[in-house]
Amino acid sequence: MEKLIAYCGLRCDQCPAYEITLADDDARRAKLAVEWSREFKADIKPEHINCLGCTADTDVHFPHWHECPLRRCAQERDLATCAHCPDYSCDNLEQFFGFVPTAKETLDTVRKEIEGS
Repeated sequence: MEKLIAYCGLRCDQCPAYEITLADDDARRAKLAVEWSREFKADIKPEHINCLGCTADTDVHFPHWHECPLRRCAQERDLATCAHCPDYSCDNLEQFFGFVPTAKETLDTVRKEIEGS
């Protein structure tokens, strides 16, 4: 499977919500909703566990997709990912990296590939 990278550097292809959506697995959907509700202290319902990635041209996205400032900014700037931004890495992205350091690693790799070409 090809890498599917969100604007922020999350690896959608490695996300359980993405995998569950592709498999259309209601049992795993329900289990993940409980796990994420606890982990993120949020009311996540099984029907929320449907996502094909924030860069996908579809209506199948996790509910946070609508309010994500990183996604909105990248779309307004017509970027493939935040690594493609001339302002990489901004304060909002750095704050996000504090929660998800692997996203920084992913985008730093993309950035190096861009600069190397």
